[in-house]
Amino acid sequence: MRGPRLSNGLLKFGAALVLVVCAGQPTPARTSQLVLASRSQTSSTESTRQLSAKTRQEVFERVWKEIDEHYYDHSFNGVDWNEVHTRYKPLVDATKDDREFYSLMSRMTGELHDAHTRFNSPEQWRNIKKQQGVGSGISLDEIEGKVVVTSIRSDSNAAHVGIEPGMIISTVDGKPVGERIAEIESVKAISSTSRATRIFTYNRLLAGPADSEVKLGLERADGSHFETEVRRQVYSAAANVATDTTRGGNAYIRFDGFQPSITKDFRQALERFRNSPGLIVDLRHNGGGDLGVLVPIAGYFFDKKTLFAKDETRSGKPLSEFVGILRLPLELYVGRGGDQIYSGPVVVLIDSRSASSSEVFAAGMQDSQRARIVGSQSCGCVLGIAKPRVMKGGGVLEMSEVLWFSPKGRRLEGTGIVPDQTILPTLKSLQAKEDPALEAADAELVRMTASTRRASNRL
Repeated sequence: MRGPRLSNGLLKFGAALVLVVCAGQPTPARTSQLVLASRSQTSSTESTRQLSAKTRQEVFERVWKEIDEHYYDHSFNGVDWNEVHTRYKPLVDATKDDREFYSLMSRMTGELHDAHTRFNSPEQWRNIKKQQGVGSGISLDEIEGKVVVTSIRSDSNAAHVGIEPGMIISTVDGKPVGERIAEIESVKAISSTSRATRIFTYNRLLAGPADSEVKLGLERADGSHFETEVRRQVYSAAANVATDTTRGGNAYIRFDGFQPSITKDFRQALERFRNSPGLIVDLRHNGGGDLGVLVPIAGYFFDKKTLFAKDETRSGKPLSEFVGILRLPLELYVGRGGDQIYSGPVVVLIDSRSASSSEVFAAGMQDSQRARIVGSQSCGCVLGIAKPRVMKGGGVLEMSEVLWFSPKGRRLEGTGIVPDQTILPTLKSLQAKEDPALEAADAELVRMTASTRRASNRL
């Protein structure tokens, strides 16, 4: 790749954020959601006073009832939802303060094993709306059976203390990393997939309040060990667009969330690259976002109306409760004559942190044969949140009401997208600062364009 800009972008976008740590209870990276209505429509009066015992019970009952009546799956993913009510009611009575209560509500929604259904404390929701997050600047994953640093935010304290991709985490705050992972897994319910559960676990592993420090023991590529402390910082969680040109002469666009702020930049980048021989759209670590952003972006790749996704609701009818903003049909079409910006060959890069809208996009491009998919299997976290429910005291319930399918009818939740060409990261490639998936995508585009030229010459 040319120049330092892309490398910096990859490091910045790759590092995980735990958006908002409230009372010591972090949530996974909050871009991992398919939002069908703008959160800006939701308002709440957030009280700094403790909720009364009566109010906690009222909130509990409403949260349980909203899920009981509106959750997309009438079987609740095989969970006995009535039994959940019976079990949690006395636990709510026993909570001593809001911290315990909000943690309990988060645990209750987690019983559904659904990465999109969750309860946010007022502080969590306030920070989500500010697009802020607290994190170490380090992204982790399991590679070759080890907990490995996969990327670092270039503006983080972690980058300044010498931590680099490819380093192995051996201890966290003096405890063996395996022991810390076991502690987290013992209290966290399984999520949509094993990949989603692993993402939460590794996000939680380094979570903590802003300006606090986590002590890490690490192993370098040469086998030597060292310890250092990393200060957690507040970062912007707003999405960004990065562009470059590959060694093969193909265009490269990466963005880390389907948020309204990237729509203009993505379009401008695509217009700039409209004559490039091939295009890589990098959705690795892209946790998803707004349906209203996905639709126009997908449409830029088609010159006619094209079936791009299907969805299913509990009632079997289209959802229309979007304050007049959006009516969601059961079949989602994109594109129309005159709107196509890029008509050349496309490769989409995905990984286990590609979630929600990213998966809908990748599935639509794959099934329509508009793009080849390269990388590793995506999260399998593909449900739709119709509208957040604001509770007394400012807590907010986000709940899955839509199940998504590819144009050919593949269920995406729980499975995700299987690439046409699977390329997994290795310790060796990370330590050498190589990107085998990107290199494979570039080579695939060179092959595709050469094939197209040969076919044109035969004509």
